Amino acid sequence: GYEVVIVNNNPETVSTDFDTADRLYFEPLTPEDVMNIIRTEKPYGVVVAFGGQTAIKLTKFLEQNGVQILGTPADSIDAAEDRERFDALLEELGIERPAGYTVMTTEEALKVANQLQYPVLMRPSYVLGGQNMIIAHSDEDIQEYMKIILSNSIENPILIDKYLMGTEIEVDAICDGKDILIPGIMEHIERAGIHSGDSIAVYPAWNVSGELTQKLIEYTKALALSLQTRGLINIQYLIYENMIYVIEVNPRSSRTIPYISKVTGVPMVELATRAMLGENLKTMGYGTGLYKTPPYVAVKVPVFSFEKLIDVDVQLGPEMKSTGEVLGIGKTLGEALFKGLIAAGYKMKKNGAMFVTVRDSDKAEIADIVKKYAMLGFDIYATKGTADVLTQAGLSVKIVNKIHESDDNSKALLESGKINYIISTSSKGRLPSLDSVKIRRLAVEHSIPCLTSLDTANALADSLISRYSEYSTELVDINNMRHKKTKLHFTKMQACGNDYIYFDNMDRNEFISPESLAVSLSHRHFGIGGDGVVLMEHSDIADVKMKMYNLDGSEGKMCGNAIRCIGKYLYENDIIPKEEITVETLAGVKKIKMYIQNGIVESATVDMGKAILNPEQIPVKITGLKFNTVVNYPVTVQDQEYHITCVSMGNPHAVIFCNNLDNLDIEKIGSAFEYSPIFPERVNVSFVQVINHTTLKMRVWERGSGETWSCGTGACAAAVAAILNGYCNKDRKITVKLKGGDLLIQYTDESVYLSGKAEKVYEGIVEI
Repeated sequence: GYEVVIVNNNPETVSTDFDTADRLYFEPLTPEDVMNIIRTEKPYGVVVAFGGQTAIKLTKFLEQNGVQILGTPADSIDAAEDRERFDALLEELGIERPAGYTVMTTEEALKVANQLQYPVLMRPSYVLGGQNMIIAHSDEDIQEYMKIILSNSIENPILIDKYLMGTEIEVDAICDGKDILIPGIMEHIERAGIHSGDSIAVYPAWNVSGELTQKLIEYTKALALSLQTRGLINIQYLIYENMIYVIEVNPRSSRTIPYISKVTGVPMVELATRAMLGENLKTMGYGTGLYKTPPYVAVKVPVFSFEKLIDVDVQLGPEMKSTGEVLGIGKTLGEALFKGLIAAGYKMKKNGAMFVTVRDSDKAEIADIVKKYAMLGFDIYATKGTADVLTQAGLSVKIVNKIHESDDNSKALLESGKINYIISTSSKGRLPSLDSVKIRRLAVEHSIPCLTSLDTANALADSLISRYSEYSTELVDINNMRHKKTKLHFTKMQACGNDYIYFDNMDRNEFISPESLAVSLSHRHFGIGGDGVVLMEHSDIADVKMKMYNLDGSEGKMCGNAIRCIGKYLYENDIIPKEEITVETLAGVKKIKMYIQNGIVESATVDMGKAILNPEQIPVKITGLKFNTVVNYPVTVQDQEYHITCVSMGNPHAVIFCNNLDNLDIEKIGSAFEYSPIFPERVNVSFVQVINHTTLKMRVWERGSGETWSCGTGACAAAVAAILNGYCNKDRKITVKLKGGDLLIQYTDESVYLSGKAEKVYEGIVEI
């Protein structure tokens, strides 16, 4: 029943929601301007908790002028910011915080810093956005930053805390004065020391034990009630050596409120406002304590605008530098993180080159991170000190001179266009004249992602390795999110070791992002495990439709092993009890003949159709061919010549004949061929050794999946290529030996026939 008046000093924040309030003032949030509005409107009370630190700083002034503060009282807000009062409260509650003191002069700061031992965290009281907050590593840092802080007249003391490099946890809660509701607990990917606004935050926290979670709930309730909170409270914790420390308590809303509200479905601002006006949480319908976790992972990723700021160092630290943030939501952390990074502007290039230069304190960790990029195929460049560490770890590194050392230096490397990512950390200040700052500014000028936190670099590497892409992530409707996990029945089947996860979707149910499921469920350690996902659906032109998705979520046109498993499943489950069936695929309708013993499908033969040899239809970009076929054709990949024969069996294949398959570096060569520009739709690569005129041995690299134990279309392509190259004879049955077993191929004028076994491994229910 109240009318609402909003005072806002940033028109952009309400440009799309200007009608939220009954009246809206665009005025500076200064004591004089706000009091003028209050004299005009004569409000029942004022809410400062939704305006961030700028609004909170007005609390004491408003109370002194007789204005009623709704929600948390002014004295409690002061208690959260006043070091001595807050320390006394924590001691009373038995909650730890990093050791620290307050100072007013440079001399006091130096004494305290040496007493605590470096590194230490310095910050002014009532700080906004981490302004003038730094981690000091030496007396020189203390003197430099105290000069900056004291250059502005200060009323409140400067806080100096012992810096602990632990995991930062963030909790937003609603309190009614008697109880609390915690919609969610978030964990930062970057360790403490990076401003929470610049950190990647993950909900729900994924590295916190049940015991520590219970303590976080208890501590949050104790702090909220002790501060007489009514409304919102934001608490930042630090977990260091399995101990919980409080970093700071903000009796107000935080930037994560919209993010947590969207993901959990808890309208935090509405509930907080009702609590401010005297309503109890227990009557609001969302319960108390820690709210139930939805079937999603959400990741908040910061967005920066460094290209618009001249001479600003991009290295992240306690001072906030981001200008916005985006939200990624997925079934898994990997999926949500990939979506968040893409939305934040990362190009997510999975190959190329990386430049690395890190401070001494980071060298113990850098090798394991860079190994991940090297595994993806990145060329590694580094300054000498960093290169020495990486070389000792077994990595191949090209040494680059620092800018001041020679003309052929890191600046020239960045300007060459070779570098896709930079990892750069430094221990000294942020002066534009420093080499490290120059490198990071060059990165901005050339639009090269520059990672200044090892944790961010590690998270990016994991995301690149995860196989997610823009096409294999679930499109989540934020207004219609699932409230609980969905149960799906599946059957795990394999043919010649080529194993897939099969879903019966003959009833045409809406299936949640099979591309995304293929990535998450196929993982051998964190999912069911398989070479991908196969859907069996209704077809208007055949007995059944097959939809097959690779490990990276890309959809395959045809799979000779999966199609035999479909025939077995449909026959043995009495869905289509025929010995011969037709299957609709993206490569056309295929026929299967099954061989049955005692009601069980023992094996099956698939009519794969004609082999496609026309380069344009495969497709492969090679011109000037004499017979319009690619047979034993020389190509150079990674500076080495190979002779390829190209065939399509619904999927494009390049067949390479070798004498020794056991010593083959298939990871390196297969990936290079898959992404070669001569194959516009990528390619499957079969490496084949001829045993005799009826027997081939083969290893296969499948696009979107990597090396698999078997590939039906690949075996067909190998047999066709062997005949085209004169190693085998047409119309004869050829045995192709793969890691997962043997397949029998027959190439005739009419078609290519594939025969082999199909087996059910197990069935079950998976929750997503």
